[in-house]
Amino acid sequence: MHRRRHSLSLEAMSATDATITWQEPPRWLPATLHSLAYKNFLLLLVGQVSNSLAQWMDIVARPIMIIALTGSAVQLGLITLSRGLPQMVLGPVAGLLADRMDRRLMMLISKNLNLVLSLVFAALVVSGKMELWHLYATTILRGLLMAWDQPPRQALLPALVPPRLLMNALALNTGTMQMMRIISAALAGGLIALWARALGLPDTDTRAFGGVYLAVAVFYVAAVVATYLLKVPAGGRAQRTTDSWSLSFVKGIHFARRNPIILSILVLIGVQSTFGMPYMGVFIPWLAMKVMNIGTTGTAMLIAASGVGSLAGAIVIATIGHALRRRGRLVIISLTLYGAALAATGLTSALPLVTVLGLTLPLLPLLMVFFVGVGQTGIMSIKNALLLEGTPNELRGRVMSFQSLDRGFSSLGGSLGGFSIALLGGPYGLALFGGLCALGAVIVGALSPSLRQQY
Repeated sequence: MHRRRHSLSLEAMSATDATITWQEPPRWLPATLHSLAYKNFLLLLVGQVSNSLAQWMDIVARPIMIIALTGSAVQLGLITLSRGLPQMVLGPVAGLLADRMDRRLMMLISKNLNLVLSLVFAALVVSGKMELWHLYATTILRGLLMAWDQPPRQALLPALVPPRLLMNALALNTGTMQMMRIISAALAGGLIALWARALGLPDTDTRAFGGVYLAVAVFYVAAVVATYLLKVPAGGRAQRTTDSWSLSFVKGIHFARRNPIILSILVLIGVQSTFGMPYMGVFIPWLAMKVMNIGTTGTAMLIAASGVGSLAGAIVIATIGHALRRRGRLVIISLTLYGAALAATGLTSALPLVTVLGLTLPLLPLLMVFFVGVGQTGIMSIKNALLLEGTPNELRGRVMSFQSLDRGFSSLGGSLGGFSIALLGGPYGLALFGGLCALGAVIVGALSPSLRQQY
């Protein structure tokens, strides 16, 4: 089918971007999938799918291993801290590099090193020689590599699709990441059970996680291949500059500070990261293993339910995202509902399990976690669109790298979450964190008229 051509100005997104001629997506392609018509975005997405599968399997497995090794909520919080603090330190540096060097090369470096790290860790797990310090060391290295990968990948995305499809592309990116959460949770739970059965081990024995980490390595191979095939258009390349490193860094901070919408979005990211994100790596594994007593399979089930909610939200945003108005208000509302759903998840986790069709399930927590996922997609898709649309290409790496600070806040929240479990118990600890998340969203919304009025 012949495709029409038209020119779309990128002026709204960046004053320095040139006018680019884009092909229209084929008419047979549903509007929800229009961004997939652009080959380089598709390759970026395939790489992100593989990367997300690997990361989510690790996120599912690692907390369970910590609980199996130590039985300590404090250790659970500290392992989250060890992942996030390196990201907080390296993230701004990686953002500065993403505005100066080959963004595709940066992504290839991180994915190849992640592959090597996964093979080493898999060997430790399979051999039965894995110790607690290995978990901490590899978690720190994984955090550094995640910080290195995020700024160039996010800065590159607006150059791969027409501006009118940016929300569509972001929603598809978020949706596929959340779909991978569903798939990886099921894969991780299934592989742990199968590997344990094959070796005659309980599923809490760390050797039972060998299959998971061999699969993680395979997914990183796929991510490397997809990234290698990616071609970066001129609009996505880092700009040459004569500025010193320190001046470049200061320029990024100054730009974010003097833009009230971007500053408000970054504050909201800090609120969500500190009080919202610890639910995945700290609260859900603890509630599943210690409160609801539903084991590794139940942990994977709860994480998958969150992924289903995120996927549902992503489909809606990918379909109607281009028509959304008052997006600033929407991100505030999404974060408020996200916090409320987290609080409800904590409070319902102490209720008796429900038998449905012969299956004993934590029905209400599953439903609440579903709504957590819906809210999370609204937050991620809209805030990324606002940040990317409001930032010129030559500053995108630095501005998007400020999001890596969320890993540091998430780590701080994770360690505080571990202590809150020790002091209040898992259900009330999560209820407190969810309430603080919702309250923070309301306060930022009240203090930021620019964000509330943003179209």
